[in-house]
Amino acid sequence: MKQAIIPLYTPSDRVLVRSKGCYVYDSDGKEYIDFESGVWCTNLGHCNESISKLMKSQLYTSVHHGYHFRNEHAEELSEKLLRLTGFDEGASVFLSSGSEAINLAIVVARHVTGRPKIVKIESSFLSAYGFGQASPENEVAVTIALNDTAAIDQLRFDEVAAFVLETGGASYDMVRFPSKDFIKRLATRAKEHGCLVIADEVTTGLGRTGRWFGFQHYEVTPDMVVTGKALGNGYPISGITVSEPLAAALAKNTFRHAQSHQNDPLGCSIGAKVLDMMEEFNLVDISQKMGTCLKEQLEQLRTKYPTKIREVRARGLMLAVELTPEVDGDAIGRQLFDEGIVVGCKQNTLRLMPPLVITTTEINRLTHVLGQLLKAL
Repeated sequence: MKQAIIPLYTPSDRVLVRSKGCYVYDSDGKEYIDFESGVWCTNLGHCNESISKLMKSQLYTSVHHGYHFRNEHAEELSEKLLRLTGFDEGASVFLSSGSEAINLAIVVARHVTGRPKIVKIESSFLSAYGFGQASPENEVAVTIALNDTAAIDQLRFDEVAAFVLETGGASYDMVRFPSKDFIKRLATRAKEHGCLVIADEVTTGLGRTGRWFGFQHYEVTPDMVVTGKALGNGYPISGITVSEPLAAALAKNTFRHAQSHQNDPLGCSIGAKVLDMMEEFNLVDISQKMGTCLKEQLEQLRTKYPTKIREVRARGLMLAVELTPEVDGDAIGRQLFDEGIVVGCKQNTLRLMPPLVITTTEINRLTHVLGQLLKAL
């Protein structure tokens, strides 16, 4: 196959030709269990039949409508997210990617507060570009170390528009969860100084952590909730849902933002269906149940191989297996891939974020193969 893609990341030489449920298949017919859900998107499983049928129907109805019209699918999706977030009389807007949504949420916070900066936790990814980009060149972002409660009092909030809360960094720090006391104190201090709290649920939202949203593990009431990834189950849609006071403030303090695929009916219809199916099949509770099952099996491996597994971190179906320095994590990741198991691998840590429809069959296969690989070391 001709290689005509700019190499901004490095995939394997395998060519994917089909995806279904928790499995993907390459051009040689080899089957892989996807413990990454694509890029943590397909919570309902790849090519979910009900979502695919809806997409087909909507393709022949309306895909995109521009700026002159409203559509019932966007309104329906917003109502569902308002109910789930507890914002009731708030409002939403829908875009295409998590990066777009995080950046727009920050723009909104800067507009409403009149302040330029944000506070974020060091392990947060936030976005690939713009105000949310996690990089030394980002002069907007003020970073605080994970669980450094002493540093909270050193922060200057007078120029801070918002605290952007990500409750389980999966990109940079390979699934680490901040402590409840740290988050509560940081969010409380921010609100005392007139800062907004933006819950970044692009990765941790929609059942991933065994709750609808990651912030629900903490005693925090956000002003904005940003969703993405799983909202479209692989289709690109993201959203910003704001509280009633913030919606009222935006109505009074004129703010305009328009981009090509804002509130498109196709993406919004998919998002509404995803939420319906999650409730219908009780997938939030199932995420907690299956996450506990997977964690217990991984802890058994850690007990059996204490010199090879340093730590297991888990919340719902968001897990990490940190290996000891004597183990080559990259090699383990490659061997798992060769055995037909897709996992994330970074910092000598294996990341596991499978579809919420994962079963014990796939979990048993993963832990069996991982155990065999560790045994052979």
